[in-house]
Amino acid sequence: MTELRRPEPLDTRRHDRAAFDSGEPVLDEWIRRYAGQNRRRHTAATWVIADAEDRIVAYASMSITAIDRSAAPEEVVKGAPDPVPALLIGRLAVDRSGLGVGTALLGHLLATALELNLSAACRAVVVTALTPAARGWWERFGFRPLDGEDGLDLYLLTHDIEVTLRNI
Repeated sequence: MTELRRPEPLDTRRHDRAAFDSGEPVLDEWIRRYAGQNRRRHTAATWVIADAEDRIVAYASMSITAIDRSAAPEEVVKGAPDPVPALLIGRLAVDRSGLGVGTALLGHLLATALELNLSAACRAVVVTALTPAARGWWERFGFRPLDGEDGLDLYLLTHDIEVTLRNI
């Protein structure tokens, strides 16, 4: 098995993005064309897991967002301001050669959310699943529908993250 490094911020000069192939063209194009731009423009930070040759095998982007109270479940809005502060996982993709590291990367993102919550509170972590199958993957980690039973927008309350981390 190839040696993998711990999650680290994307370095566009060092990390090989060209060979990344998740099987989802929109996710592959994003890491190649837009991840660096998003970092430079301070709109999203991208974390990568790379192998010893700096080939990316998984990545995820994170940014700050907010949830509109009028569109959120009661447990999200109870006692929260309007809008509700949240952390967005904008993208999460795994190269076909790196199967299994998505869960480890999610663990890193959730641990980061707990650390961030100490300095700048966030009520929840939110994500939009790309497909219904992807939605099922997120739900395995405790994410719940934000916008109805069939929606692809999901959330995990910050106070539930520790339970999720224990089960990863």
